[in-house]
Amino acid sequence: MSSWIIIAVLLFVIGGFTYLQRSTKHCNNDRRLPPGPRGLPVLGHLHMLGLLPHRNLHRLAKKYGPIMYLRLGLVPTVVVSSSQVAELFLKTHDLVFASRPDIQASQYLSYGRKSMAFAEYGSYWRSFRKLCTLELLSNSKIDSFKGMRREEVASMIQSFKDTAKDRAVVDLSDKVGSLVEDMTHRMLFGYGRDEGFDFKPVVHEVLRLFGAFNLSDYIPYVGALDLQGLARGMKTVSKTIDKFLEKMIDAHVRDARNQQGQHKDFMGGSREDWVKRDVRKGRTIRTHPRLDLARGGTGLVRIENGSTEPKELPAGTGSVD
Repeated sequence: MSSWIIIAVLLFVIGGFTYLQRSTKHCNNDRRLPPGPRGLPVLGHLHMLGLLPHRNLHRLAKKYGPIMYLRLGLVPTVVVSSSQVAELFLKTHDLVFASRPDIQASQYLSYGRKSMAFAEYGSYWRSFRKLCTLELLSNSKIDSFKGMRREEVASMIQSFKDTAKDRAVVDLSDKVGSLVEDMTHRMLFGYGRDEGFDFKPVVHEVLRLFGAFNLSDYIPYVGALDLQGLARGMKTVSKTIDKFLEKMIDAHVRDARNQQGQHKDFMGGSREDWVKRDVRKGRTIRTHPRLDLARGGTGLVRIENGSTEPKELPAGTGSVD
């Protein structure tokens, strides 16, 4: 009996893929598409990307021209490889191509594409950008944390001096990671880093999940199967971040209700604002625009690379002095 079920499932899957392939081919015949190589059923041209996609795409562009059509799984894709054509996409018709692709990671890790990085271009995204520009990225807001940043950097430099006296080895990645994490915590939440929660591995895991090759992004019909286990990892990380953010929000609400000192941080606002807000669990986290934390990992990488680049060391030393 079980063998018949397996055969039936296989026939259903093969039949479904065949139907999708024919439907895609029929739709493509009705449109004028750029030239491109012949692809495989279902997989399309995924197998041509290899371990070094940029080199393989460059090789294909030499044959098929600066505008090339590929089908990555079931996703139609246009590859542009010249500056003149890229200007048409990124400048002349930039609004048409402004939105990022709808990938599985953005659904789980940006609350259904609600973050500014993955939200679809439109009125919501424009309002979000305006809010971030006025409240988060304004010169006055950034300058208000100048003293805190100097304090944290001075603390790190002092630790370097203490380590140098002992002639010990310094793990620059660990030190810079701790610096970025400490500054991020104080800027976002007004508190120092929570020793009971190490946020750096969470950021690295978020970046890994966003950058991983996910078959579900190219063949959405296998997404429910989670063949690579990536969706399971995304759900786990999302719950971890939610738990941490709920703790921070509860602390701000509790302090506001107890009439304690205001927090000078990105989550802040007046005590009355926090008391009046609807802070039911789930809703606040998913709608609060100031809790998009995963970008902290890119700052860590930039600082670490700048500190280890010999050409940048003189400028960095002058800034520190």
